[in-house]
Amino acid sequence: MSLDFVSVDDFSHNRFQYIEDPFPFYAQMREHRPAHLSESIFGGTWLMFRYADCAGLMKDERLSNARSAVPLRFLPPEQREEFADMLDVYSRWLAFHDGAEHTRNRRQANRSYVPFTDEYLEPRIQGLVDGLLDRVDPKGFDLIGEFAFPLPAMVIADVLGVPVERHADLNRWTDDIAHLFGSTSVTVDHLRRTRESTRQLADFLASEENARLSRAEGGLLHQLREARVRGHRFSERDVVAQAALLLFAGVASIRYLIGNCVHALADHPVSERNLLLHPETVGPAVEELLRLCTPVSFVGRIAAEAFEYTASDGTVMPLAKGQPLLLYVASANRDPEVFDRPDELVLDRPLPNRHLTFGIGRHLCFGDPLVRQTTRIALSSLYRRWPELRVPRQEANWNNNLGFHGFTSLQVTGGD
Repeated sequence: MSLDFVSVDDFSHNRFQYIEDPFPFYAQMREHRPAHLSESIFGGTWLMFRYADCAGLMKDERLSNARSAVPLRFLPPEQREEFADMLDVYSRWLAFHDGAEHTRNRRQANRSYVPFTDEYLEPRIQGLVDGLLDRVDPKGFDLIGEFAFPLPAMVIADVLGVPVERHADLNRWTDDIAHLFGSTSVTVDHLRRTRESTRQLADFLASEENARLSRAEGGLLHQLREARVRGHRFSERDVVAQAALLLFAGVASIRYLIGNCVHALADHPVSERNLLLHPETVGPAVEELLRLCTPVSFVGRIAAEAFEYTASDGTVMPLAKGQPLLLYVASANRDPEVFDRPDELVLDRPLPNRHLTFGIGRHLCFGDPLVRQTTRIALSSLYRRWPELRVPRQEANWNNNLGFHGFTSLQVTGGD
C-alpha cells in the first residue's frame, strides 16, 4: 500500500481496505507521519503510531479515560440526550475512570476477583473448551462460529455465575457495543440498536434470578456486590456496569485473538506450535501471539486539559481540552525501534515481551489475566488434539471494524 498524504484522512476503522490489512499503512505512518491529526475522525483526533508515543501517552496524567461519549460526537447536543441511559452505563466503567476514582474502583474490582485464581479457573475453562471441541468435525469446521465465537461468552458467563446457555445473547449484546467503540463512523440506527442491547444486557445482569444464581455459585457478579474495601462498596448500577465491562472487553477480544493466532500459526511447523503445549515455553509463546495478533487495534484517550505534546518525530501537537487521541497499539507492537523482526511471529521471543496489547501503567486492562488464560487453554487444546491443524485457502471474512480486528469465520481442518 502506498501512502498518499493527500488522501490519508480517508483512513477509517470502517473502510475495508484498512480492515483487510492495516499493517503496511501502520508501517508507513510510523515512518513518515507517526503523529497525524485526522479532521474526519470524531471532529479532529490525533492518531499515534509509534511505540514511544503510545506508551508515553498512556501514562500521561494530562490525558483522561473519560471517553464514553466520544463515538456520539457527530450528534448535535440535543440528540445525545436520547442516549443518556446508555452513556450512564458506560461512564461507570472502571476503564473510563481517572485519578482517585479509578484507584478506588480498581481496588474494589480487584478484591472482587480474588477468589478467581488461575487454579480455580483452569478446570472450568478447560471443561468449556473440551465441550465445544468434542462437537466439531475435525475433517473441517468453522473455528470462529463453532469454537472461538461461543467460548469467551461462555467463560465469562461462568465467571460471573450466570447461565452459560445465554452465550448467544451475550455475544449479540456485546457485539453491538464493540462495534460502537471499535468504529470511527456509526449511524444513528446503530446507536439506537446499541442502546437497546445495552439495556437488555444491563437488565440481564441486574435480574433477581441471576443475582440468586451468582450468589449460589459464588460468581463474580455476586462478589462485585459483596466486596467492601475501606468502607467502599459498589452500588447496584456500578456492579452491573463492571460486569458489562468485563463482557465487552473480553468477549470480542478473545474471539478474534483465537482466530488471529490460528491464522498466524498456520504456516509454522508443528515443532514451533508445540511450544504452546509445555509449561516452560507456553508463556513466551502466548505473549508473542498477543503482540503480533492483537485484536484490539487502539487505546483511546481524551485531553483532560489544553497542552502541547511533542511527538517522537518532533511534531508539536497542540491539544485542546476534550480532544480525542487514538493510540494504535497494533502499530506500536510492530515498531522496529522496539522489536527485532517486528513483523514475524517469533514464538520463543525472550521475555519480557514489551507489547502494549493490554495497555501500560495504572490503566492496564482489568480482564488481561482471563484473556491470557482462556487463549492459552484454547490454543493448547486445539494443537494437542490436532497437531497438523490446517487453514485451507479461503476468502477472508473480516469483522466490519478495525477497532476489533479479526475474522468472523475461519475454516480449519484437523490435518491430513
